[in-house]
Amino acid sequence: MAPRSTLVSLFLALSANLQNFVDAQATNETVPIAAPFLSRPDIDSIALNITRHNDSLISPGYIFMAPYQVTQAGPYLFDNTGNLVWTGFAISGPASSHDFRVCEWNGSDHLCMYQGNQELGYARGHGIIMDNQFQIVKSVQTGGGLPPADQHDFNTINNGNQALMTIFHPLQYDLTAYNISNGQGYIMEGVFQEVDTMTSEVLFEWRSLSHVDPSESYVLPNTTDVSGNGLTKDTPWDYFHINAVDKSVDGDYLISSRHTETIYKINSTDGSIIWQLGGKNSDFQQDFNFSYQHDVRFLSENSTTTTISFFDNAYNGFNGSALFSEGKVVAINNSTMNATLLQAFPNPAPFGPNDTSGGLVSASQGNLQILPNGNAFLGWGSNAFISESTADGTPVLSAYFATTGALHYRAYKFNFTSYPTDVPALYTYAQNDSAPTAFYVSWNGATEVTSWVYYGGSSATDMKKLGTSPKNGFETISTQAGYQNFTMVEAVASNGTGLANSSVINTFVPGAQLSAKCNSMQCPMTGSFSSATQLQNTTSTIPSAADKVTVTQWSALFGVVVIMVGFWR
Repeated sequence: MAPRSTLVSLFLALSANLQNFVDAQATNETVPIAAPFLSRPDIDSIALNITRHNDSLISPGYIFMAPYQVTQAGPYLFDNTGNLVWTGFAISGPASSHDFRVCEWNGSDHLCMYQGNQELGYARGHGIIMDNQFQIVKSVQTGGGLPPADQHDFNTINNGNQALMTIFHPLQYDLTAYNISNGQGYIMEGVFQEVDTMTSEVLFEWRSLSHVDPSESYVLPNTTDVSGNGLTKDTPWDYFHINAVDKSVDGDYLISSRHTETIYKINSTDGSIIWQLGGKNSDFQQDFNFSYQHDVRFLSENSTTTTISFFDNAYNGFNGSALFSEGKVVAINNSTMNATLLQAFPNPAPFGPNDTSGGLVSASQGNLQILPNGNAFLGWGSNAFISESTADGTPVLSAYFATTGALHYRAYKFNFTSYPTDVPALYTYAQNDSAPTAFYVSWNGATEVTSWVYYGGSSATDMKKLGTSPKNGFETISTQAGYQNFTMVEAVASNGTGLANSSVINTFVPGAQLSAKCNSMQCPMTGSFSSATQLQNTTSTIPSAADKVTVTQWSALFGVVVIMVGFWR
């Protein structure tokens, strides 16, 4: 393992090329939104730009993510070609959303995510579970008289009967050894709980200060953007920074501490540390480096070997152990106490526009998901990128949704079938009352639609079938012959079953003056008011200067009347 000090000059050389996603300001240029959806003009979705797509090797499923510092933050679903499938902006609630994914609960697939109020480096909130209609069916909280759950993990286990949740717990503490000696200081304790998802009863609790001394931290008070200075209850020293917790089939726990740069295996009976990998007191000989890691997971375990995966950030914005971040799969031999790197999944460069780095370094967040077919799916955290590789590291998918300014905690890929409670959204347009009718149709979150049937007529009660077309992306656009005063669409599944009808709506037809600027599909968007002369001609109700005197006089008279009425009462 290379000494940490030998990497300082390399990080300084690299720093000129690093993008600071946390501090940069997001704009429409750096975080582009998708083209407007005329059927749902309220949706300003991020645009997922695919830069690599190997159709023969890519795994099936939908891409799950919850970007923030974007125009409409929240949970999103995309297909493998970058088409929006569902946006949960404002549907699932107003708070920040993280860790959006499929989970099993109550005997079937559901959607899980964390939702809460964002703090610096952590959050306060709860886990939520949604059904396949995107309806919230359960809220899961931590307990034990501690603060609400933190964002870093809401990991359902045992068929969804329990959940593992993290807590950031500020405490009074003697920090004299850390140059805080004028009075008591404050420290942030890392806590995890296993809770019952039906009742939120706490079944097991582990606290870092009972097992890990603050001297094991690589992040001292007031040294990084999320370290805290230890001086107040609002700025406690975050010595541990727990960011992942998992449980093996044998019942023991696996946790990740970013600030001690250590992965711990925890005894589920008494909370004692069985072993620790990395950090200042590692129990293993390693043939790899890692630091500031996230998303540690059990992959398999037997009597001699434990195989785990994690996202090695290798950098926290200030210090690091390597030039680039990557996902890692590691085998731990519990007999020889050796830890061996089995596979690394680096950034499959080039990744996005102007990418000549040959790698990505994510100073925060990120995850590695091993898919059922052996492929590896990575979310790059503070870099707004996702990627997929085969088991041997061959890149098969690369995509980005921003070049700077936006972030996402984790990203996943799952199969999922959903049936929204809403109906399809429809907008229809005709340039005039003798022109063809353009249909714009979408259905937010409907995974089973494969085609649309179009209807039209002169009245809402006189509708006839006009034609059909395959579903094409989030919003399908189709032109049907003849002007249709009233319109409707039907969503159809692959087996020909009708799923739902839209509402019957009136077709938009522009006036003669506007129509001259339009084409057969739509009218141009305006970016400004008309000329001053035209504006004055269309706003004749605005009082002139002379009229304003009259208005003032009427106001004064009205005031006198009010006073008199009040007196008479």
